[in-house]
Amino acid sequence: MDDSPSDIVYGQRGALPVPRNVVPGDLSTEPESGEQYMLRVRMEAASIPNVVVANNRHQLLLTSNPEKLPLVGTSPASHCLPLNSVAQPSGEWLSDFERYFAQQRRHFRAALAATNIAANPDVPGISQAKEWRTYCYNISDGNCQMLATLAHIDQPMTMRLLKWMTTWLSKDQLRRVEAIWLWYLLLSLDSLLDHEDTHALRELCRALLRIRSIVATSFCQERGEEIASLNILVAAVTRGYRQRDLE
Repeated sequence: MDDSPSDIVYGQRGALPVPRNVVPGDLSTEPESGEQYMLRVRMEAASIPNVVVANNRHQLLLTSNPEKLPLVGTSPASHCLPLNSVAQPSGEWLSDFERYFAQQRRHFRAALAATNIAANPDVPGISQAKEWRTYCYNISDGNCQMLATLAHIDQPMTMRLLKWMTTWLSKDQLRRVEAIWLWYLLLSLDSLLDHEDTHALRELCRALLRIRSIVATSFCQERGEEIASLNILVAAVTRGYRQRDLE
């Protein structure tokens, strides 16, 4: 996976892992995969200047009401730009992602089946939500430990962990560790879900959409990958598990 600081805007780690062999491809066409989409987001964010100055800056300063201006350093206008192509995926991309997600599920579930769970570290009990939260947010061995953990637990525990993760999300932010856990959890679920499990997926999707709407309101350069991660996770539910009405 490619998480070298030199490849990430402002030295931040990517919200979702991108393999080193991914290339941007033809930028005039829709991304062919989630990884290519994430890579293009990084490239687009890196191309945006840190400070954006309006062409009519002097006139704006003359006509603005000083009493209504925010204090210096509190306004996002100096480093934020709307990126509609990132905040709202196209229908074509969503259709392509549906095929991509089905392929990734097959590969991921095959990887789970081939994982040696004997070497998996001890995990909390099935009803220890507090302990699971500490375990998930403080995981030390990254993707390998996540893979071993998911290979160790059964489907009911996987769904329980997804439900807990939904309640752990903040209202205005998607953390990197949350994005990766949710991506792997969604990949590891069975395709046949009962009514209760489907309801849990829809609740997760609604929570992600609420976060996305807040982040996209004042879209900032350094949050480009967060928007991309939200788009990918939302599409995983709406297209991967056929809940398109939530789009």
